[in-house]
Amino acid sequence: MRAGQRPVAGEGDGRSRRAVVLIHGIGEQRPTGTLRGFVDGLGLQPAWSKPDRISDNLELRRMSVYRRGEAPTDLYELYWAHHAPESSPTQVLSWAARLLSRRRVWRGSPVAPLLTLVALLAGLALAAAVTIAVVTTWQGGVRAWLSSPPFWVSLAVALLQPAVRHLLTRRIADAERYLTPDPPNIAARNAIRAEGVELLCRLHDAGIYDQVVVVGHSLGSVIGYDMLRLFWDEARHPTFEKAGPQPEAESFAVDFANPLGLHKGEVEIFQSRQHRLWREQRARGVPWLVTDFITLGSPLTHGPLILDTPDASLTRRQDDLELPVCPPMPSLDPAEVDDDRDAAFYRAVLRKGGQEREALVGNHGALFGPTRWTNLYFPVRMVLGGDPVGGQLAGVFGTGIRDVAVHHSGRLRPWWRRLIPLRAHTAYWAPLDRPARQRPGTAEAVPTLRHLLGLD
Repeated sequence: MRAGQRPVAGEGDGRSRRAVVLIHGIGEQRPTGTLRGFVDGLGLQPAWSKPDRISDNLELRRMSVYRRGEAPTDLYELYWAHHAPESSPTQVLSWAARLLSRRRVWRGSPVAPLLTLVALLAGLALAAAVTIAVVTTWQGGVRAWLSSPPFWVSLAVALLQPAVRHLLTRRIADAERYLTPDPPNIAARNAIRAEGVELLCRLHDAGIYDQVVVVGHSLGSVIGYDMLRLFWDEARHPTFEKAGPQPEAESFAVDFANPLGLHKGEVEIFQSRQHRLWREQRARGVPWLVTDFITLGSPLTHGPLILDTPDASLTRRQDDLELPVCPPMPSLDPAEVDDDRDAAFYRAVLRKGGQEREALVGNHGALFGPTRWTNLYFPVRMVLGGDPVGGQLAGVFGTGIRDVAVHHSGRLRPWWRRLIPLRAHTAYWAPLDRPARQRPGTAEAVPTLRHLLGLD
């Protein structure tokens, strides 16, 4: 049953509402678990847990936040973990080997220093193993080397095998399945994307929301990007009844025709123009409600590595408007041999009852005309510090993206959690237990995220 055929949260109370859609990352997440942690970590209290009448997943809830003098905010979770089947360790390791075999991993990648360190340690371990084998064979022969391996090596392998297998088949496998468009993975990829597009469709059809914000963490940022670009093609057209002057669209298409043409200091001005364009689009009947896309620890920073295919590079897919950039890429006319491009917003004729009106319509890659893209990341420090999964996106998906380097001020108890690899990757909304503190070059993660959501 579609959302329009049943009661919807807040319907009929006369208040405009905002919707926030949170998309979780890899791992065996539980329904609403990520959403509860998100609400608690950001200190969005009081928040009421209510039935989620938008989704068909009966395990899910929505969290509603009410603040005096402000529009109520409903937070939803796009839960997709149940669509991700288990992979074998061989599949995951083969995928990792294919990525590591690409030259771009070792040259210019944000994780290049970490990979170099891992490769160095692996080389040293291999050299030590060879040395032990040679010395043991020299002293006791081949039989001694084969029958008497060091006890601690055997014990370590026995203890690590279950944990490593679980990590490969139930966690990293999520990324392998979603990011690899091979025939065995197509059904899962389609199911995840279809559910995301349907959620956006229902939020738009509900008739009670005037803004939607999409937040994607880790692999969830890739899923959010996909569902937005797919739904944009369904919700980018103005209506005949509201067609009229579009000065914002006209000037936007001229002023921001180059996706790589913005300087860092111009991004805030650009995002202000994006919001003005969004308001104008809404006034002209464009049903698109999404004002902001927020990514946290996004692997899209490694776009050329994870999105290149044997058929087309990331750059080729961006040129073809298959993968939208920010600012939008102008349309390429296949008939032109000199790569001439039309503006990202083109003139179209709307017809109804024998009448005609002109309107500017964003091309199918103009998603980030009216939608702002803000990316939060923990900078990698001293090789192992920070979040190597995430990073800056402006150099990969367009200079209109606002990259914000963040830090976390809370304490970590117990102390040994500081030694956990990728700890920062899970701390974007970790709760604070002491006052905020300033650090040069970065902003505090939790207050920054609250501000972006309009909940500070």
